[in-house]
Amino acid sequence: MIVLALNHWQENLRNRFFILALVFSGAVLYLSMLMGLLATDQEVRVLLDFGLSFIELLGLAGAVYAASTVLLREMETKTVYMVLTRPVRRSHYVLGRFAGIMLSAGAAMLIMSAAHLMILMLKGWAWTPLYLWALLGAFLKVLVTASLALFLALFSTSVLSSLTITMVLWSLGHFLPEIRLMARRYGHDSSLLMAPLNAISWVIPDLQLFNLRDRLDVPAHLAVSVPVGSWILYAAAYCAVWLTLSALLFRRKEF
Repeated sequence: MIVLALNHWQENLRNRFFILALVFSGAVLYLSMLMGLLATDQEVRVLLDFGLSFIELLGLAGAVYAASTVLLREMETKTVYMVLTRPVRRSHYVLGRFAGIMLSAGAAMLIMSAAHLMILMLKGWAWTPLYLWALLGAFLKVLVTASLALFLALFSTSVLSSLTITMVLWSLGHFLPEIRLMARRYGHDSSLLMAPLNAISWVIPDLQLFNLRDRLDVPAHLAVSVPVGSWILYAAAYCAVWLTLSALLFRRKEF
């Protein structure tokens, strides 16, 4: 499984993951010159929020697209035979490919964050450990969303439908606390109406849990209050469920 992950990561070194990272670095350098004109009083804050959002979105786009296409593409081109003819379990194959995708996404996000931090330092931004937690939260959002995308791709066998459903669920994941509050508030009066909402609330990832960008103005000594342990446990449990289901689906595929 580790060999598969490293092999897939090396393949991604030659594709669009790192090209996007370099493009982002150039974009941040250019946009930093525009921020002074667009937000004179809040230049650093705008650059901070914009940069972290852009890092997350590009990491998400690369990881979700790869998760939605890699297994289906290898099944269609029959390259999956080259691995499965060896003593490799199908579950290990799925986990190895997913790990390779996340290694690539993580490396690209680190490259982009390095360029982002360089610009922030040049603008006089005061370092805070909360930046690292915000970056970790963004990566965990990418992680849980990609695991869902992988399952949807194997379940629907359609790249377009898996991408569409994944992005809809990703959008809803930022409003999951509000969705659950609505279901509880009106569940007693309209239980049948709220039943689908209750059901889907268990599928949607709670992405608002990982959103730390709004807390970057908090003093640095409060960084210890960031619930990193609960973040990792939640992300691990969520990914474990969808990767297990993905492995079961892949095991039932006939090549």
